Amino acid sequence: MSLTCSSSHKPGLIHIAFNQDNSCICIGTSEGIRIYHIETHQTCYRDDIGAVGIAEMLFCTSLLAYVGAGDQPSLTPRRLSVINTSSNSVIRDLSFSSSVLAVRLNKQRLVAVLDGRVHVHALQTLGQLRIIETPPNPEGLAALTPCSEPCCYLALPASSTAGVLRVYELMTDGGHVVCEVQAHKAPLAAMAWSHDGAFLATASTTGTVLRVYSMPHATRAYSFRRGTYPAAVHCLAFSPEGYQPPLLAAASSHGTVHLFRLQRPQRSAAAAAASAAATAAAVGGAASPQAP
Repeated sequence: MSLTCSSSHKPGLIHIAFNQDNSCICIGTSEGIRIYHIETHQTCYRDDIGAVGIAEMLFCTSLLAYVGAGDQPSLTPRRLSVINTSSNSVIRDLSFSSSVLAVRLNKQRLVAVLDGRVHVHALQTLGQLRIIETPPNPEGLAALTPCSEPCCYLALPASSTAGVLRVYELMTDGGHVVCEVQAHKAPLAAMAWSHDGAFLATASTTGTVLRVYSMPHATRAYSFRRGTYPAAVHCLAFSPEGYQPPLLAAASSHGTVHLFRLQRPQRSAAAAAASAAATAAAVGGAASPQAP
């Protein structure tokens, strides 16, 4: 889960992102990069290189990808730098024709999101595998599964005027379309994968209803009412692996965070007993011999 906090370059926070297992938080500021451990609250890494607009790390490893905020030529938003934080050395710089709006990582793929196209790279070599053309996407909306096995899915908007998305499987020739989903009537505002890629959560620019789809068949599994009045949903996030029942969190412009359980409502014992009795009576009646 990541969030760009401000488009300005005033002193302070610019970008904030959890790593894939939620053990660390990576922050891009007007001064540079900060990484903190969630449980110990210790500073894992700090580099005052100047304003950084995007900073994403790979799990709890030394691999970090960042994009400058454009305050100086060496930190142009058109360059994505992949570095080793242990040796503080640059592994590779990737240059693009326009500004990088978002970066997504897992153990197999690095994805750079631009307005109108997405570049898919193999993480091991950083070689480019494919360019995916998209509708205008000025917010850099994209969601990559934290895991790379058994699936490596990338969800992207398929329309700039409606809530349609496409899911790509990135482990086959850089990506083929798994499904297309009409998730909402209004354009998409946020998307998030569960830790294992089994569920994809979506929100539209209206922000009143959240939907959860089961993959890979894009079956609607849950629908949640966030509120009655429209709101901008800034981000969605599933609970970490092992948390039962799973939760979905949604943060909105109303200054609220909603939590939803991914759990079917259970019927009361009396209702279940009545239903069982009715079923037994119906079966028994159907099986009873009829008088001649």
